[in-house]
Amino acid sequence: MNDTDNRAGSQILRAADGETAVQFCLSENAPLKNAAVGLVQRKTQSAALLRLLIDAHGSWVPLPEILALGIAQYNARILELRRLGFVIENKTERINGARRSWFRLTGRG
Repeated sequence: MNDTDNRAGSQILRAADGETAVQFCLSENAPLKNAAVGLVQRKTQSAALLRLLIDAHGSWVPLPEILALGIAQYNARILELRRLGFVIENKTERINGARRSWFRLTGRG
């Protein structure tokens, strides 16, 4: 490995051959059960999304509410939260020919 770069809870490792491997991890001193507290207190898109899902208390959150946060790549933020151990369910339905999506936080794995 040539160098390591830490950004926003992820560790990006650059191999000698130029390929990049991304590993999402928490600090060794921060248990997963406390991840929500630290993340929600930060002003990131993932934190804003997590706060919205927590405030819904397990109810389905429609995609327009998530987009109202200004999160363009909401699926990437949901993936980040899932990799941190949060269990986020999603469902889609066709209503009058249009696809509608909802998300909800059901716990931590």
